[in-house]
Amino acid sequence: MKKTAYLTLGLLVVLAAPVLGQAFTDVPADHWAYDAIEQLQKDGILIGYPDGTFQGKRTLTRYEFAIAVARLADWVRSVMPGGPAAGLTKADVEKMLADYAKKSELPSIPQNLATKDDVAAIRKLVDEFRDEIAALGVDVDALKRDVAALGARVDAIEAEQKRVRITGEANIFAVSLSSTSDATGQPVVNLDNRTATYPNEALFRNIGLVKDFDLTITGRVSDTVTAQALINYGNYLQYLGSVDDYAGGVLPNRSTDDFFPYYTFVQAAIGQKGSLTVGRFPLQFTPYTLKKIDVDSYTSILKTDDGNYPVDGAKLTWDFGGVDLTLFAAKNDQNNYLANGLTGQPFSLVQGATGSGVGGLNGVTQSAGLRATIAIPWEGNLGLTYYEAWNRAAYAAGTRDKARVYGADLSVDIPWVKTLKMVGSWTRSEALAASTAPATVDDVDYLNTAWDAKFSGTVGSIGLAAGYKSIGRNFAAAGAWDKIGRWTNPAGIRGPYAEIDVPVMDNLKVSLNGEFLKGGDKDDPFFGAGKWGSTKDDKLTKAEAAVKWCFSKANALDVAYQWIKFEPDTAGLDSADEKYLTVGWAHQMGPNATMKIGYQFIKYDGGSTTSGPYGADYQGSQAVVQFGVSF
Repeated sequence: MKKTAYLTLGLLVVLAAPVLGQAFTDVPADHWAYDAIEQLQKDGILIGYPDGTFQGKRTLTRYEFAIAVARLADWVRSVMPGGPAAGLTKADVEKMLADYAKKSELPSIPQNLATKDDVAAIRKLVDEFRDEIAALGVDVDALKRDVAALGARVDAIEAEQKRVRITGEANIFAVSLSSTSDATGQPVVNLDNRTATYPNEALFRNIGLVKDFDLTITGRVSDTVTAQALINYGNYLQYLGSVDDYAGGVLPNRSTDDFFPYYTFVQAAIGQKGSLTVGRFPLQFTPYTLKKIDVDSYTSILKTDDGNYPVDGAKLTWDFGGVDLTLFAAKNDQNNYLANGLTGQPFSLVQGATGSGVGGLNGVTQSAGLRATIAIPWEGNLGLTYYEAWNRAAYAAGTRDKARVYGADLSVDIPWVKTLKMVGSWTRSEALAASTAPATVDDVDYLNTAWDAKFSGTVGSIGLAAGYKSIGRNFAAAGAWDKIGRWTNPAGIRGPYAEIDVPVMDNLKVSLNGEFLKGGDKDDPFFGAGKWGSTKDDKLTKAEAAVKWCFSKANALDVAYQWIKFEPDTAGLDSADEKYLTVGWAHQMGPNATMKIGYQFIKYDGGSTTSGPYGADYQGSQAVVQFGVSF
């Protein structure tokens, strides 16, 4: 029997009487305490009334409670026969851990064993009901020694658990992309800029199997120093090609399994206010300055979805009391899965084999910067960010070899409207000409500003948000600020946007959002003459609707539709439409296991003049099945 941590809960919800029974007839299976009551009954701590009922709403007498405590005392003795009353040797600890085949199960101990709080609660109960327990013939002093010994064991196990912790996540998914374009079209391209092998390919004739296994080991070296490593095995990273940029290409892309140290770092506390992290560690600031894009729209993998860049270097944090400061210096070309060191994708729609480095640099080798977060009135925060990125040498015999990104962001609660919140940011990027660059090469310091302001709040249970953004043609940062269909981190756009979330029922939610944008601040053949994006009055509209229905505790259905319209302002140019219809089912197979199935229909209509950003028409579909387990 597992030494579960239901001890205190059981004593608080259980009522005992001196007749042994079977399953209680008056406890419904969907009651919130059903599992605890059933387990307590199986373990002989809880018994029912002669008529087979539990009578959970009946007031508990002290005598009945004393019987429950006495039975709990028997249980304590059964799990620790003949153990020492105080003190443990290393052999004792190892013996107690023998039930666990692997130390990797140590993180589950707090869920599976009594904790120090549980033992303290038992000790208080024994003291409170001392007279009643003694009247039942129980040696109270012996019982207290047994409880003390149990507490010593709990302390030893918790200390071991805190020293080394091992967790993991395993995901396996099958993915297939089909193209049903006619002879005049082109192969379908999905949200991640990947295409099918051949036009008119059947959906299930090109299935790729992708495996991703993450093992995270955290070791407490001392009271102030910890070490952590996330070791990855599988072919998922090779399948992506890069974790921060769209590698493009054909699905499926890679089949070779390999090991890769995604994170390996040591963190040391500096007094009570600071910490120093050295190694390959996660780094993230804000969406417009430094945040990694999600290069896989179809699966859920935590390490690549959370926005953190895995960078090699050092990071120092310090709390000045109201001001939190972070400084970092990183070597960006040490990680084979970081495209160009850092990715900014500044100058074109993301549809090629690779994007560009931040600020248009190719091959960012190093970066360094800082961020300060300052507490301000109205329960708000003011953030200030600055960083630089540079090449080892200017690309292509000398153009630009350094970029810098800096900005401010603000988040406040509006005091006179209880649920209203405002967030905003202003960010600027610059790409600097190399000293060896020709005189004709100048700094990119124009049309390079991005600002975004949004108000959000609730009206009853309905969530509302509205804002306005303006992003210059030449703005470029290693961030993740927006995604419109295939277009990630759009630049050269301006206009309002809105969001609404409506909980129709407790288990049914409808979400709507839209963006109503135009081109940049001036006419500019950004994507070429005769194409959408060449004038400032070209329109871009995105409308998206999503429904999430949790039709049971273990099942959820998602349906979403995204429609994007590109409308050139130039006479004689047709509009282009981009559409995605997605249906997904998520099933919770257990506390730590999930299955997800998704299907997406994709269609792009470039118009008769193919003046949209993606050329000729295409259509097709993508299917994904993902199994995930965490431990």
